[in-house]
Amino acid sequence: MSIREQIAFLEELSAIDSEIRRIDEQLDKQRGSLEGMRSDLKGLEERLKRDRETLAQIEKTRSEQHVELRQMSSQIERSREKLQRSRNERESNAAQREIEELRKLHRDREEEIERLNSASEGARSAIDVAEAKRVDLAGAIDGSAPGTQASLAALEAERAQRADARQQVVGKLPVVLYRRYESIRTRRPVAIARTYDGTCLGCHLSVPPMMFQKMRRQEEFERCPNCNRILYYMPPEPATGSTPAADPSRA
Repeated sequence: MSIREQIAFLEELSAIDSEIRRIDEQLDKQRGSLEGMRSDLKGLEERLKRDRETLAQIEKTRSEQHVELRQMSSQIERSREKLQRSRNERESNAAQREIEELRKLHRDREEEIERLNSASEGARSAIDVAEAKRVDLAGAIDGSAPGTQASLAALEAERAQRADARQQVVGKLPVVLYRRYESIRTRRPVAIARTYDGTCLGCHLSVPPMMFQKMRRQEEFERCPNCNRILYYMPPEPATGSTPAADPSRA
């Protein structure tokens, strides 16, 4: 197999690999988008669960505070009756102190209930907002999932076709050249580069003149000393309408 034929197969393989890379990027993007929405939905559902548990605890505590408030009101009434029945100043002062302490506790419970009322309203508001987001996100997932799955299936089918075509091209290349290609491709997405004037079109740096002169004979592949890509000489295409110039490598 001539080096020109090998160049053609290498370029075909590189083009296929570029297409497969493009397809893989699209697959990752679409899968990531759908998975991202599902992850967001899961996060919202977990947040709603925590907020509802918090609200339930607030409601329980507020109910207990209301019970205590009613009990204190009853205690205050009994202390007032005790004050009215007091027979001396000592009993009167004791009943008065008891009433004052109960009133203070009563006010503390009222303030606590007000705080719990505000916390309950805030929790309900947060739940309503999160629930609305959850409904919208679930609808978006339900609406986009079929289209995304169809798009993923089409991309996966296209990728399979490209992979089959790749295997056919790989079978036409010398094993040593293909291994060299794959070794470079693990470090660089594009493993090949051409030159027509002594400049590697992969890294746009000049190669040694002696290497370039050797490459112009198109007898074997070289490796760019700068980017390590498989480098080969390809004479420039003549301008449209002009007379093809003689290939200097044949001089």
